Amino acid sequence: MKINKWEEQRSSEASKSTLLLVGVMGVILIVSLLTYVFIPKVPTEQNQGMPEPKAIAARSVKAVRENLRLSPNGTKLGELIQGAELKVLEDRGAWLRVQVEGWIWKESTSMSSS
Repeated sequence: MKINKWEEQRSSEASKSTLLLVGVMGVILIVSLLTYVFIPKVPTEQNQGMPEPKAIAARSVKAVRENLRLSPNGTKLGELIQGAELKVLEDRGAWLRVQVEGWIWKESTSMSSS
């Protein structure tokens, strides 16, 4: 099979273009990896860069059912059942600001705007 000079030149240029493309892609990959490894992570909505509040006490619900409110005498957020474990974050006399940990079925939730 006889290859003329034009085909040789075209083949050579294609090889050079391929090598250049592979080289550029390699540089992009290396820069991406270095960026991922060395640039500090931005805090997510979950942690906002703030430490988790420290509990001042641990308590459990003694009533059969008790309301969980947004603020003292405020909007009802839900109900806690007897025995639910609470982390007390703040004591305001008759009211405690608490943290409750638990799980909820994902299909019962939607994305929040806040």
